[in-house]
Amino acid sequence: MVNHVRQMLLLILMALVTTHTWADEKGTLDVHVDRKTLHENQTLTLTVKGEMPFSMDLDMLFNIGDLELPSPEEDALKENFEILSKHQKYSLRSVNGDATAIVTWIYELAPKKTGQLEIPSLKFREAHSNPVTITVEPGDAPAPDGTARPAFVEVETDKDSVYVQEQLILTVRLFYRGNLIRGDLSQPDQGDAIVESMGEQQEYARVRNNVRYRVVERRYAIYPQSAGTLTIDGIKFNGQARDDTGNLTFLRDAADPLEIPVKGIPASFTGDTWLPASSLELSQDWSDPSSTLKAGKSVTRTLTLNALGLLGSALPPLKVEYPDAVRSYPDKPDLKSNVDNRTVTSSRTESTALVAVKPGKITLPEVRVPWWDTVNDKERVAVIPARTVTITDSAGVAATPPAAKNSPSAPDKAEPVVAKTRDTSMAESPQPLHSPLDNTWLWLAVALGTGWALTVLFWWLNRRRATDPSGESGPQGDPAEAALYADLEKAARAGEAQTLSLLPRWARQRFGNQHLRSAGDVVRFSTDETLAEELEKLQERLYGGKASETHWQPEPLLKALQRLRDRPQRQAAPGLAPLYPSSLKAGSANT
Repeated sequence: MVNHVRQMLLLILMALVTTHTWADEKGTLDVHVDRKTLHENQTLTLTVKGEMPFSMDLDMLFNIGDLELPSPEEDALKENFEILSKHQKYSLRSVNGDATAIVTWIYELAPKKTGQLEIPSLKFREAHSNPVTITVEPGDAPAPDGTARPAFVEVETDKDSVYVQEQLILTVRLFYRGNLIRGDLSQPDQGDAIVESMGEQQEYARVRNNVRYRVVERRYAIYPQSAGTLTIDGIKFNGQARDDTGNLTFLRDAADPLEIPVKGIPASFTGDTWLPASSLELSQDWSDPSSTLKAGKSVTRTLTLNALGLLGSALPPLKVEYPDAVRSYPDKPDLKSNVDNRTVTSSRTESTALVAVKPGKITLPEVRVPWWDTVNDKERVAVIPARTVTITDSAGVAATPPAAKNSPSAPDKAEPVVAKTRDTSMAESPQPLHSPLDNTWLWLAVALGTGWALTVLFWWLNRRRATDPSGESGPQGDPAEAALYADLEKAARAGEAQTLSLLPRWARQRFGNQHLRSAGDVVRFSTDETLAEELEKLQERLYGGKASETHWQPEPLLKALQRLRDRPQRQAAPGLAPLYPSSLKAGSANT
């Protein structure tokens, strides 16, 4: 209501004057402070009052906002004081047609340092104020009448000293009384350290010195990047609160700076990458846990490095060297960091598809990751032991070295055995004499029988080679097919859209059928209803939204692909597939 009355008075005054300019006469500018001595945690109120001739025209009726007058020059004021808030009020007075503007600016100031500080002469238009000297005493001001402090800041760290790149947790607590209206709590800003905010701030109540305070708590993870001394500047707070009586008060406090010693990397550390952590684990997972692998088949090995107290970006690549008997296809590493209000957990996951290309026994070397245990202050090593894997051929038999000739364990295949049998039979049952003619017919019968047996043997071997998918014409004889299948299996396991384009590429290589141009062609070629259903589920996961994603599992699709791969390579190719196979929805990718 008071504002409406004031605006009405201004409108009446505007109607009595004719121009809208400040007059050329010099005005006055006075300053006043509510105190000249204060402590560094206190604030003072500066009032600047200006009075000068003023005139305006009727255009002001439609531009009430133009009465927001500019402030005096404040750059010199900011040298020694921080301006927490400011506002202005004004009034107009007219006597015998002479209009006078009275403008009052009110500043809430906080000293930036202790000692004798000067509020310099302020200038507004042609008017100047007189300087004022303020005395700022160090420390916090004593509470009036023994009452508790209205607000204060506490900081603490979880360690007195750290290693370089070791996690240091900084906890900041703001205690305040009353109803906080506005507040600004600074954050640690270190040029030579990585600072991560740990979760959301916590708010609760706590009793301190028999006084109930409201508390705002924030936590930060700090990783110093160089040895020496880490200096954490004092956390500052500026705010406004309304007390129980309804009065508005300014709150201000600053914590003392902290200095944390930072130790360098110990000379006894043997690792290539410095990893200071409170816990570190190295684990592995195999898509096939068996220690036997068929040539041409692929298996996925996943190595995971989990750390407590380190960021994911600090975890190094895992150095693994594989024998020549396998080919490795590493996937892109997956780095994760999880920051909560207690600590930082991180992981690095590396998946590698391994394709066996040469039968025999191989040893996968152990994987070692040295790290520094910051809890017990000693070096530890995370180890995955070496593993022996047997690579078998198509028949599931491991390759063995050929036996030496004429050795006792490997006699001649035919002659010694036949001779022994013949000698034994002659000793037990002497044969009667035969005429040369009878011997001729005997050898002729033996020759014909041997030829017939060889013919049957060759026919059986050819038939088995044509129908057995594990024969030499199988996938193990084609490294290109094995590599394509490894990529297909990896994409299918991850549920990626690339599965639909890799499937026909692999099928063309595996079966030599150039008509297999799309996933639908492969489904029609396989006549496998399970494969069609699983590919349809994959498409629903890719294009059907989040609702279908949670119900999809890769194992049935991987089994269907393996059944298709185990089929004979020489299979009659069907006719051309239709342009839009009914077993697949729209969205199957062509190569």
